[in-house]
Amino acid sequence: MFRLFSALSTLLIWGSSPLWANPITLSDSDDWRIRGTLGLFAAARTNGDVTVAGNTAALDMNLRDALEHLDFTTTGRLEAWHGRLGLIAEGHYIGLSETANISAGPGAGRSAEVDSTQSWLGLLVGYRAISGEMGNGRPYAFDVQGGARYNRLTQSVVGSGGLVNAGGTERWWEPVVGARYAWEIADSWTGAVAVDASGFGANGNDLAWSANLAISKQFNERSSVVFGWRHYDINFETTRTDGAFGADFYSNGPFIAYAYTFK
Repeated sequence: MFRLFSALSTLLIWGSSPLWANPITLSDSDDWRIRGTLGLFAAARTNGDVTVAGNTAALDMNLRDALEHLDFTTTGRLEAWHGRLGLIAEGHYIGLSETANISAGPGAGRSAEVDSTQSWLGLLVGYRAISGEMGNGRPYAFDVQGGARYNRLTQSVVGSGGLVNAGGTERWWEPVVGARYAWEIADSWTGAVAVDASGFGANGNDLAWSANLAISKQFNERSSVVFGWRHYDINFETTRTDGAFGADFYSNGPFIAYAYTFK
């Protein structure tokens, strides 16, 4: 069972969206600029541990291990900028299910159906702090962002012997801040470096942070493809009636996304 929960934790961090790594544009404008992005972060390597009902399991997984348990996942982001100010909404959902043998606890040696879902919604405000031109005449920009994120995590185990809903559901709010530097590499090509952090001890999440390196290729006035590399680290723990519940691990891997500019 804990191999399954390890896979769950590997995939949960796909929800810590790397989609904000590239801005809509490097120039300021008095007109509204709106862009939606849909993509996927592939956790190629995860290491650390997870705790469910007071039992801790070590993580050391690659992407193929995690994909064996995936049902459905999606992550998206919507940015609307006016001048130097921006409004940002981002969300994520993932669902997992698996039949597994329970190796520890009251149902040890029995088969159980494990269902897990995780979702979150973040609402942020952005500010274009610096913009200008580099020595080669190409533009650059530096943004800062801050807001709040709502998280919901459910882990349930249904099997014989009364083993039902072990782990349960956790919901929590947490603050999130970030910074993003982007520059024009060449015509239709943009690079970006972005970092963000959340939690800061709020509701059990001591700290979650990420670092992203991205490159964007613009194909026409509306469409772009963004790809790059992301590192993510989380330390979350709370105490439930059935024992400790938490995750303390890091993950890194590539990501790819499609971005569409509405105006």
